Amino acid sequence: MSERKGAIILLWIVAFGSLGFSGYLFVKNEIFSAPSPDSGVTSPDSGLTLVGLWDDLAKNKEFAPYTTDYNWLIEFDNNQFNISNYFEVSNNNTRFKLLKEGFYKITLLLRLDEATADEVYWAYLIRNGAFDHCLARIAISENPGSLDHQIESSVYVKSTGLDNFSIRCYSTGSAEFKISHLQTFNQLSIEYNN
Repeated sequence: MSERKGAIILLWIVAFGSLGFSGYLFVKNEIFSAPSPDSGVTSPDSGLTLVGLWDDLAKNKEFAPYTTDYNWLIEFDNNQFNISNYFEVSNNNTRFKLLKEGFYKITLLLRLDEATADEVYWAYLIRNGAFDHCLARIAISENPGSLDHQIESSVYVKSTGLDNFSIRCYSTGSAEFKISHLQTFNQLSIEYNN
């Protein structure tokens, strides 16, 4: 009988010890070691590091062949967060190069204004001048409820460290459209996968 009591007591000691150690690790890793806003880490569990964030997006028609009101590039301004050893920006803030090799997550929030009926609108990620990923396709019906449409899209890309990226917007029917001047609907972020 006393051997059973000893075994039960030993099991209780091991169980409480494990719980205590788990509690210590939780407090150490989740409370005392939470990432600072300057660390660039978006979540301790995600494995992604925020390396770039822009809050102002605009229509740019300066670079051929993207020079019309229905075929243009997104210009990103008002850089809120920047870890510059991961990317560089050029061409009047319409092109970016992902400098470190590896996977990146690119997230686009964009509100398109004055999108007309019976048109299809596209947002593409362009790599070295060629189509890479479709970020959004919006087909407008004959009787749209609104002429404004919100895009929320993310893609993962593998960078070699040499590729140039841009985001192209266009309509298939040559209809003019624009980016909302209310910048609270617009954002571009780049995250690096650790």
